[in-house]
Amino acid sequence: MTVACPVEDRLAIQDLLIAYAHAVDSLHDIDGICDVFTEDAVFDLSGINFPSLNGHGEIRKFFEDTFANMSAHGHYLTNFAITSYEGGTVGSKASIRAYVIGMGKYMAGGGITVNGRYYFDVIRTEAGWKATRYTMDFLIPIEA
Repeated sequence: MTVACPVEDRLAIQDLLIAYAHAVDSLHDIDGICDVFTEDAVFDLSGINFPSLNGHGEIRKFFEDTFANMSAHGHYLTNFAITSYEGGTVGSKASIRAYVIGMGKYMAGGGITVNGRYYFDVIRTEAGWKATRYTMDFLIPIEA
């Protein structure tokens, strides 16, 4: 279900997800990844059999380890839907869902393709919209 949201906020929230994908695909921009999230954000990938992380420190460590093993990443986002929206003032909250195809190549050889959905809960801060919680699930299970 998509809910009504001013176009400026919709685009700003979508841009937050796009900024995340671009930073991840760079294979080095961990500051850019952390900038998408509040300091105390929950980064929960348990829906795809990865850990649930709390805060910038744990997010940073996860991506340091991930980037050390990857030679390439590509994320493609589509089907954006604002699923909740509580206004555009500082402290206001919203949620967004987007479909993602994520691909990666391992330095050791081989790769992975993920077809899933991103779910971001966001809050409007003085610096703009920031994610407070991120989760993901599969649309198509990964074949072993």
